[in-house]
Amino acid sequence: KGLKVIAERTLAMTNILATGLKKLGYKIQSENYFDTITVLENDNLINQIEAAAEGDKINFRTTTPGQIGISFDEKTQLSDIENVLKIFAMGKPTPRLEDLAKEAKESLPKGLQRTSPYLQHPVFNAYHSETEMMRYIRKLEGRDLSLTRSMIPLGSCTMKLNAASELYPITWPEVNSLHPFVPLEQAAGYLELFHTLENYLAACTGFDAISLQPNSGAQGEYAGLLVLRKYHISRGEGHRVVCLIPSSAHGTNPASAVMAGMEVVVTRCDKNGNIDVEDLREKAILHKDRLAALMITYPSTHGVFEEEIVKICDIIHENGGQVYMDGANLNAQIGLCLPGKFGPDVCHMNLHKTFCIPHGGGG
Repeated sequence: KGLKVIAERTLAMTNILATGLKKLGYKIQSENYFDTITVLENDNLINQIEAAAEGDKINFRTTTPGQIGISFDEKTQLSDIENVLKIFAMGKPTPRLEDLAKEAKESLPKGLQRTSPYLQHPVFNAYHSETEMMRYIRKLEGRDLSLTRSMIPLGSCTMKLNAASELYPITWPEVNSLHPFVPLEQAAGYLELFHTLENYLAACTGFDAISLQPNSGAQGEYAGLLVLRKYHISRGEGHRVVCLIPSSAHGTNPASAVMAGMEVVVTRCDKNGNIDVEDLREKAILHKDRLAALMITYPSTHGVFEEEIVKICDIIHENGGQVYMDGANLNAQIGLCLPGKFGPDVCHMNLHKTFCIPHGGGG
């Protein structure tokens, strides 16, 4: 019931605004909407509206020429609608909200309105007070294996401790309340944090440049391999598509290579998990005319530091390829050695594995 009340209120607010904008002479792109409307107008007027909105500390979505997007949610108040209408009125009188509420038409087509029951599971209908909800959540928490009970059993590479001092800043409004699409000039603090972090990470790894995207280790592999692919294409060597991957590699390695348009060739490892250097050399030479890259995890998924890592990287470079280092186990070398200095050309970092952010926060 609560969700329905929120949805109906949000829709009502959007209907009131749309009706008011039409009365002011503006055209709404679609007659069917829920919480978001798009206003169509010429770019000159849009620029004036945007400037007036910024003066009132309101951001509209103006990324598409000739369009202004406005979204509402459960936090929207009638005063917000009044402020938006005043901005669009450009000094002219604005309609009364009471009148607009009476005139507003239904914007959801009957065919799209749900008639069947929803959220019928008992969980959604059993807890109606704050105390009941709190106790239910606490019961679920008791089923979780966490630092409150033991070590976190998420593999050798995962950071085992997220200290409270590292997690607390995400509760600060200055950190968690910025809309992701605000203009850059309104995000100077974030940009400073980004650039500082990039410099820190470059210093930690020995690489020339850092990308803070994408937010996933596996997607980081994919992005890094695309960089290597582009590198070869830029040199007129787009035919280089063979990617050597040791048999000890994490499963995301071959998946990322295939996604990046490469052909995977597996190289052998010995019983201790070390790369078979001679097998690697043979396959690098065999495919030297089409060799694109080697993907290597250092230290490996066996927890082994490849003693021949420099030689391995040299073999790949001598045969025209580049070296991608999977940084899943970077935790074991950070502060001790610089990957960018002993051979790898590209590397990804998992922040939850090496830099203490919560698991699920990305690579």
